Amino acid sequence: MLMRIWGVLNGKEDNLVKDLKETTLSFKKLGKKYGVSRQAIHNFSRRQGIKRPLRPKGHQTEGCRLCQKLIQIGKKPYSEFISLDTIQKQMESELSKRCLYHLRIVRARELVNQKFGRLRSRRVEKAYAIYFTERLSIRAIGRKVGLKNFPAVIKKHRELGWSVPPSLYVYNGRERSRIKGKAKRMKHR
Repeated sequence: MLMRIWGVLNGKEDNLVKDLKETTLSFKKLGKKYGVSRQAIHNFSRRQGIKRPLRPKGHQTEGCRLCQKLIQIGKKPYSEFISLDTIQKQMESELSKRCLYHLRIVRARELVNQKFGRLRSRRVEKAYAIYFTERLSIRAIGRKVGLKNFPAVIKKHRELGWSVPPSLYVYNGRERSRIKGKAKRMKHR
């Protein structure tokens, strides 16, 4: 009423009451929207006896673009085999420093796999990328990326509960004996 007398919010009071009751916008933002001070909005809401809705506590993943980007990356197939470095490079460069905070939140709310971003080695990530796409033996993949212990890494990840699928490469007796024979012939030369 007092604001109507001053002519500040004349004709805008109904919209303001609606905004105060339905949104969680701060008094400062509402003041900018209606062209008055924060204190004027506060006084108006107290005089009208308007109960404001509570702001949700904690981090809002729906409105956070970093969290949304992490969720988007986490939906890719075999996303748990992406290293933390790769995740940070896929994020915007200036925001990658805060990536760990958002990654913890997204994992805690189970919006991505719990193993997502836990892989530390870029070489292991490259080895897994080859493992999922090419028909090579595990040892050959390890040699290709410079890992001597790739079979042990796979075994360890399986023991820890990672969903490592079986290799695309099929080991059979004839092929092994052919490779051994070829290796013996190479030694004798």
